[in-house]
Amino acid sequence: MSTLGSLAIEWLASGVFVTVLGALMKFAGWTWLLAGYSESTSPVPDDVVQDMAGNTILRVGIAVFVFGVLASVMEPPSYLGIVVGAVVLLAVVRLLYRLNTWSPPQAA
Repeated sequence: MSTLGSLAIEWLASGVFVTVLGALMKFAGWTWLLAGYSESTSPVPDDVVQDMAGNTILRVGIAVFVFGVLASVMEPPSYLGIVVGAVVLLAVVRLLYRLNTWSPPQAA
């Protein structure tokens, strides 16, 4: 039986933690966890922020957890952690862009 390395445990724990935060935002409406977001001052409705941010953070958490699973069963290449970090950065930039360019749907 193989033992989990410290790298795998860090990625697994981080993935679970971020996934739980994403689920709380998406399903429980805990948008107050987002730094700088306020329902009262944001032009974006809370349900839109809840959906967009929750989905993004859930995806990031699941990706980090999957990387932890891979790190626990094999020795990943050293550059793979940097690739995962770049993917997380792109997801956050995409979320910020989508939230800052959101406009209400036009009524016909």
